[in-house]
Amino acid sequence: MKKVIKRGVATLGIALMLGMQLSTAVFAEELETNATLRGVPLVFEGNCSYQTQIENLGWQDWKSKMSISGTSEKGLRLEGIRIKISDIENLGVSYQTHVQNLGWQDWVDNGEMSGTEGDGLRLEGVRIKLDGSEAWKYDIYYQVHVENMGWMDWVKNGELAGTEGKSHRLEGIKIVVLPKGSVPPVNTGSVKNVILMISDGCGSNELLATNYYTTGKAEAQIYEQFPVELHMSTYSHNEIGMGDDLASVYDPKTIWNNFATLKNFPTDSAAAATAMSTGTKTYNAALGKDENGLDLVNICEDFEAQNKATGVITSVEFSHATPAGFVAHNASRQKYSEIANEMIRDSQTDVIMGAGNPMYDNNGQIRTVIEDKNYNYVGGKETWESLVTGQLGNDADQDGSIENWNLIQSKDAFESLTTGETPERVIGVPEVYETLQYNREGDVKAEPYVVALNENVPTLDVMTKGALNVLDNQENGFFLMVEGGAIDWAGHGNASGRLIEEEVDFNNSVNAVCEWVEKNSSWSETMVIVTGDHETGYLTGTAGVYDEVINNGKGNMPTMVWNSGDHTNQLIPLFAKGPGAELLLYAANGSDPVKGSYIDNTEIVLAIRSLLK
Repeated sequence: MKKVIKRGVATLGIALMLGMQLSTAVFAEELETNATLRGVPLVFEGNCSYQTQIENLGWQDWKSKMSISGTSEKGLRLEGIRIKISDIENLGVSYQTHVQNLGWQDWVDNGEMSGTEGDGLRLEGVRIKLDGSEAWKYDIYYQVHVENMGWMDWVKNGELAGTEGKSHRLEGIKIVVLPKGSVPPVNTGSVKNVILMISDGCGSNELLATNYYTTGKAEAQIYEQFPVELHMSTYSHNEIGMGDDLASVYDPKTIWNNFATLKNFPTDSAAAATAMSTGTKTYNAALGKDENGLDLVNICEDFEAQNKATGVITSVEFSHATPAGFVAHNASRQKYSEIANEMIRDSQTDVIMGAGNPMYDNNGQIRTVIEDKNYNYVGGKETWESLVTGQLGNDADQDGSIENWNLIQSKDAFESLTTGETPERVIGVPEVYETLQYNREGDVKAEPYVVALNENVPTLDVMTKGALNVLDNQENGFFLMVEGGAIDWAGHGNASGRLIEEEVDFNNSVNAVCEWVEKNSSWSETMVIVTGDHETGYLTGTAGVYDEVINNGKGNMPTMVWNSGDHTNQLIPLFAKGPGAELLLYAANGSDPVKGSYIDNTEIVLAIRSLLK
């Protein structure tokens, strides 16, 4: 598919579009393809959903967007399937199945059952095609998991998926509808490493302000040139027990009706991390739990089940909401000691890095008096002392022996970890309490770097390089989450200078990742996703107006106006590169009048999971 990206500043008369007394200057992105010249849309805005009847388990929940229906490598056969398409007029779907001992069944369509139900007869093959006057605009792709053969290659538009008369049962299926001319889905198992980088609290204006200050121009970051560039909704199910799940949903038809609307029902970082790591919305404060308090499987656990390494690192406490949301399961993000102990004592994680050192204050100075509460972020005094002596660990790789943690604390130790041989498991807790830099003393409202930085702690990019050096010892691959955690803290504090400091540190860590990919891996085996978890502070260029921060030249603070001290519900940027990155484009069936195409934060993990074997 030929894709040309044109970027420019478009001033939108929102009053003309939406009846608002609000004008907006935003970056507009136009994607031109050979397909669009023929009237083919850029994205599939409908819904293709499917469900399967599994041997002994019955009908499963409906799935969509390449999510797996059925199982893989569990020995459970598919017996029947239903497929339907909604939300696009004059577009339907037909399908037929090859059933054990019965052969090809008649074609059925739009939600009818093909196959059998409870008769103990396996599906062996399937063909799927689109119907209706709009069918010429789209391709339907499908991929099946076959007994003893694994995931087969994607096929499309009526081609055979599976086998025919060879007694190999189907165990799982994925389906997606794409506009004609789109790049086909990547075959399952094509990704080795996934690195998810989260700038906590960063929206479009936070990134733009940092670019203006550091370079004097927009789109200065390497990741802003990634081939996939979208926006993402971040809403949660709000507070537990309030019954307001629908009230928090991002609705592009109403969200711009009033400037204050974006302040309503924002997610917190715990719910956002849970959504990104598990694919399930939950209530604010929940970590790895659904709304009923049940544990959810996170992406680290998915990778660990495939004998891949995992790691989480952050510039704030390692037991804080975002890193914890990729490892732990707890009803409340505030239970730091419980969370830290689960991460350290119970998880199979190979690398954990972040602040929380009980021996030091926020200026990196050693404490003269250490109280019990100072151990909170690291799991309590007993846990910390066991880490210090190197006598704490668990059977992380399930080989029957204990893999102890190797604790590093000093700046020199972090820098040494970036090269050479490494231990199997590393927990890095720099010599600082809550944040690497944000909570240091001095004028928090000062311009960037006016207040001297803590000199005894590593930068986030050094921590990232060290984590990569440990994780790439696993030849099967790895998952790594990197968080710039204090961008959010600066947004809460409306601290423009420290916001830029924190975002620069995060951007440097992205550069380190890209350098690692090109020197030690490749873009054909490693996918990198750069995004946030929500926006914090409602940053604009004009008070009460959703517009861009104003460029005042390199080295000069942009004109920045904070309209809140809390999170907002606005769409945030997302960038991706590597195998399967285009899956995020396929999932972008949201359309916003200001930001354009967007995905939801739950769809990140769905895309990643669809690439695993």
